[in-house]
Amino acid sequence: MRNTKWKAANLLVLAAVLTLTLGACSSKDSANSAQENQSNLTTAEAEGADSSGQRPEHLPKDFPLPDDAVITTSHSEQNDGKKSALMIFTSQEKLDKLAEMYKDYFREQGIDDAVETIDEKNLIIQGDSADESWSLIGGALSAQEGTNELTLTWTEL
Repeated sequence: MRNTKWKAANLLVLAAVLTLTLGACSSKDSANSAQENQSNLTTAEAEGADSSGQRPEHLPKDFPLPDDAVITTSHSEQNDGKKSALMIFTSQEKLDKLAEMYKDYFREQGIDDAVETIDEKNLIIQGDSADESWSLIGGALSAQEGTNELTLTWTEL
């Protein structure tokens, strides 16, 4: 029962993140979109927000980023003793190369049954290990040719 509730909660988070990501992809100016998203944070979220450009405090230190990654949104929080992080970043690395890097990373984390949707325009990898939940969603930014934007959510279980 707990696992079913957790998966339902993960699907809701995934849907929300996908909605934000798709909204950012359709924006004519990525910087304006990130600024709009930041201004929509509630007071509680803003208090836990980290500055853009830096990895979220609670994100595992071994999570790999492409060499050219630009972090546009970074947020960490802790609820009921469980840490979580949200990070949005861009890269000009090819989507298929990013997909391989993150598939390998998640496999190393013990996520063998991850849900994956990977094609020339989309990258979605979501799964749980024994003590962590991961979701990575990304795709091309329509306003910046050759640039991919990825949204990562991570939570302790």
